[in-house]
Amino acid sequence: MSESVSVRLPLEPESARRARESMWPLRNRMTSEAYTDLRLLVNELVVDALQPRPSESGREIEVRAEMRDGAVRVELTQGSSAYRLPSRQPEPGAPGWGVHLALRLAQRWGLRRERGRATVWWEMPGDQRRL
Repeated sequence: MSESVSVRLPLEPESARRARESMWPLRNRMTSEAYTDLRLLVNELVVDALQPRPSESGREIEVRAEMRDGAVRVELTQGSSAYRLPSRQPEPGAPGWGVHLALRLAQRWGLRRERGRATVWWEMPGDQRRL
């Protein structure tokens, strides 16, 4: 059995909270610690997408999450300049912090660019205490 969430949000600061809250349908299928990590990653990756990009104003971010067989897979898609891999550990709140957290907390993750869009995705168990 699977449970999924899909939202499109404008690129504005309020969208980080809205994306985090959109994960609510998955809460009963995950441990509280895994659910907290999920919400943290969603929030921080939306914040990463909000970093100033004048040529991409007015754009949207797509957030998709699916819980299946005890694991959650999340994808965030935004304009092509989003989600750069940091060369060193960024400070909390600095560009790249969300990607850094995904590297640390996810079991699997990836980044792809196609047709003017960037997608960061990650998978993590929903029923284990720590990876």
